[in-house]
Amino acid sequence: MSEFYKDLPLFKPTLKMSKLQQQWEDCKKNQPDLIPKLAELAFELQRRGHSKYSISGLFHILRWETSATTGDLGLKVNNNHQPFAARELMIKYPQLIGFFETRMQKPKGTWGQIF
Repeated sequence: MSEFYKDLPLFKPTLKMSKLQQQWEDCKKNQPDLIPKLAELAFELQRRGHSKYSISGLFHILRWETSATTGDLGLKVNNNHQPFAARELMIKYPQLIGFFETRMQKPKGTWGQIF
């Protein structure tokens, strides 16, 4: 039996972003210097001898630095964006691969299921 239907748009998988991933994309668009600043901090930590570090720690450092330099509440980034930031940093900057620990992401719609 022919499987010609696999090439039809109806049967192609869609790569729709999750709500959280869309919020991350919006966050990056609103703060284009976020990823470069996180990378700069990570590289500084590597120069100081760290082989691993927490993305959460980098978020807190950036919040402190922006608060101290701007006088406002600091960097406004949701903590839920941390896994996206860690993965993006390791993709954009290969020298950071393995610097952050990440967990395997579950497929969308599988919350609470045991694999």
